[in-house]
Amino acid sequence: MFPRNCSSDTSATERDSESSGYPRVVGTYTRGLPGPHLLVTGGVHGNEPDGVHAVRQVIARLEERGTQLRGTLTGVAANRGGLARGARFITRDLNRRWLLDEMIQLLRRDPASDEGEDREQRELLHLLAPLLAAAREPLIFLDLHSTSGEGAPFACMADVIRNRKIAFALGVPVVLGLEEVIDGSMIGFFCDLGHVGVAVEGGKQGDPRTVDTHASAIWIALVAAGCLAAADVPDLVDHRRRLADMTRGLPRVIEIRHRHVVAEDDAFTMEPGYTNFQPVADHQVVAHDRHGPVRTPEAGLMMLPRYQSQGEDGYFLARPVSPFWLRVSAGLRRARADRLVRLLPGVERDPLRHDRMFVEADRPRAIDVFHLFGYRHQRAAGERFVFSRRRPDAIGVDDLPAVLRELLARDAARGG
Repeated sequence: MFPRNCSSDTSATERDSESSGYPRVVGTYTRGLPGPHLLVTGGVHGNEPDGVHAVRQVIARLEERGTQLRGTLTGVAANRGGLARGARFITRDLNRRWLLDEMIQLLRRDPASDEGEDREQRELLHLLAPLLAAAREPLIFLDLHSTSGEGAPFACMADVIRNRKIAFALGVPVVLGLEEVIDGSMIGFFCDLGHVGVAVEGGKQGDPRTVDTHASAIWIALVAAGCLAAADVPDLVDHRRRLADMTRGLPRVIEIRHRHVVAEDDAFTMEPGYTNFQPVADHQVVAHDRHGPVRTPEAGLMMLPRYQSQGEDGYFLARPVSPFWLRVSAGLRRARADRLVRLLPGVERDPLRHDRMFVEADRPRAIDVFHLFGYRHQRAAGERFVFSRRRPDAIGVDDLPAVLRELLARDAARGG
C-alpha cells in the first residue's frame, strides 16, 4: 500500500540509528471492508511522541479484539529524526511550509541536499501522494500534538463544514483560525485539497495522561467517521467521559485573535503558570524578551503559551464563539450565499483569482462577516484585507496538483 522511503545523503545506517523505534508507518489496521481511511499522524514535532504511542496502542487493541473495522486506520510517525532526538525539530518546523510553492522548490532539488525536515517532508509526500491521488472520498487526517504548558485538550480545524463532524464529536473545545495566523500547516494543506483535517492538542508533553487522551480521541474519531459502530468500542463511554471531564466548564468553540511571533534572537521567556484557556487582561504582562515586557494587545483567553526553547509561536489569544453563529454560517454556506459577498460595500474581487476578495482595512468587522460565508482571512495587502474562499464540500476531493504529481514521479524515478 505504501511506497518505500526516499533516499538522501544520510547513509542507511545513520538513518536507522536516528529513527530507531519510529518506522514511518507505525501501524495499519484493515479488514478489507469498504469505508473511510483515517490517517493519524504523531510526532510532527519531535518532542511530542504521545500521538505515536497512542495510535500504536489503538491498533494493538484492534488486532487483539479482531474488530471488524470498515475502511483503514493508519498511524504515521511524521518527524522521525526529531522523535529520535526528542527535539521539536532539527532544522525547521515540519508543521509549516506545506505550501505549494515551497513543496515544488523542495522536489526540484536533489534529494542528496536534504537536511532534517526537508528529508522528512519529501518522504511524507511520497508516502501520502498515492493515497491522495487515489481517494474517491475525503481522507480523514487526525494530527496529534501535545503542549509545553499545562492545560486542557482541544481540537483545531479550518472552519469548513466537512471538518466539523470529526472535530465536534471529540467533545473537547474546538479552536478556529489557527490556519489563518500560521502558514503552511500539514492538515491545512490536506484540507485545501478537499480532505478532512483535524488537529488534537492532547495535553502536556511527557504526561502519561496525554497518551490516554489521544487514544480516546482516535477511538471517538473512528466511530464518528463510520469506521466503527459504537458497539464495536466497549469502553466508548469511558473515552467520551475522559475528554468531557478534562474540559468541563470550558467554551465549546473559540477563535484565535492574536499570535505573538518569536524571533530566534528574541530571548523570549514566558511568565510562569499560564495555561490554555486562562483569561488574561488587556495590556497584561505575560512574557519578557530582549526588548522588555511582552504585553497582551487585548483581553482574551491564553492559548499555547511557549515553555520550550524551540518554536516561533510565543502564545496565542482567543475569544469564545457562539454556537449560534456556527449554525448561521453552515446555513449560509449550504445556500451558496457566499456569492453575495462581492456585493457588500468596500469589497473588490481579485481580477486574477475569483475566489479571492479585497476589503478596505478600515472595516474591521469584515473579518467576522467573511468567516460566516466560509472565507479565510489572509494577510493584509497594504491598506486592504485579503480573503480567500475555503473549498466548499460540494466540489469533492481533488487530486494532487499536476505539478506536484509530475515532480514526485520524477523524484521516484531518480531514486528520491
